[in-house]
Amino acid sequence: MQTIPLRPAWVEINTRALEQNARRLKNIVGANVELMAMVKANAYGHGAIEAARAALRGGATWLGVYAVGEGIELRDAGIAAPILVLGPALPETLAPALVNDLTLTLPARAYAPPLSETARALQRRARVHVKIDTGMTRLGLDADRAVSDILSFVHDERLQVEGLLTHLAVADEPNARNLPQWGENFSRRQIELLLRIADELARAGVTFRYLHADNSPGAVHYPHPRLNLARSGILFYGLHPSPDAPRPDGFEPALSFKTRIALTRDVPAGRFVSYGATFETQRPSRIAVLMVGYADGFRRKPNNYGEVLVRGKRAPIVGRVCMDQTMIDVTDIPDAQMGDEAVLIGKQGDDELSAEKVGAQLGTNNYETITTISARVPRVFI
Repeated sequence: MQTIPLRPAWVEINTRALEQNARRLKNIVGANVELMAMVKANAYGHGAIEAARAALRGGATWLGVYAVGEGIELRDAGIAAPILVLGPALPETLAPALVNDLTLTLPARAYAPPLSETARALQRRARVHVKIDTGMTRLGLDADRAVSDILSFVHDERLQVEGLLTHLAVADEPNARNLPQWGENFSRRQIELLLRIADELARAGVTFRYLHADNSPGAVHYPHPRLNLARSGILFYGLHPSPDAPRPDGFEPALSFKTRIALTRDVPAGRFVSYGATFETQRPSRIAVLMVGYADGFRRKPNNYGEVLVRGKRAPIVGRVCMDQTMIDVTDIPDAQMGDEAVLIGKQGDDELSAEKVGAQLGTNNYETITTISARVPRVFI
């Protein structure tokens, strides 16, 4: 049964949608490829623990996080599935990571010695995936030196090196840099470079259980028979990777962002609304106060959400968004009243304000839009 939280703004998460999205992804990647659900950043704002459980019910066998603490949060919740920490694990985080049976990513050769020393002190083996920089220029061993770097630590008895990975930089932009097929060709070269390094290491007697490169758009558009683990985030949450890489059929957004109307008031023309007197009514108007503000991640500037849904109709935001409250014009929605639900992201009636539409209004993307909803906004799982 749905329970409205005591806070006046909340996020609803449809766990059935998450589970079905994971199942759809597993069908796309195929029986020979394992699925890793990315639940970093509190599962893109969806709630890491419940999202992880839904992913595993839907067929994911791995979970991906950015930081060691995120992995420990899942372990503390009783989740036993393999968890890969994709961000750098600094020395002080290594012991907690190994004690909690987390698999770590080595983003540079310098990370191997302290990990080996920690594993030896704990009398454990550290499971490791090695990241190669094939063009993202962020984390990863330099491709030109990757083979020699890996050979310098791969035979360490305290390191169980089970995976080799890279990250695709433009998988969601097939025509990146406004050049036809530039992004597509770049992505394929990244995968080829990863596999070439894997082949060189195989000739030196080093093989890996997992080879992986694909994120959500990569899994759809750049599958390769040698890649056997896919890391999916945005499609797991039912959102479009980008305008140029729309989600395939069968995916459903799982997140809605909602609040309620605190009161409505009739004001004459010429009345200023909110801080700074930046908005003045041009007609006799009905103004409603929403119980949500920028402390909830409901953006104030440089752009705000623009409009919300009330009784299935769009109501524009007027004046500046405040820390806890926002004013909207409901003059054209005369039935709007105290207690009404207002939808900030999601469906109401026959209309929808998608994360993509809101992101475009804010001048960003759907990823940032959903992950910046404040942690103070409770997540309600339905």
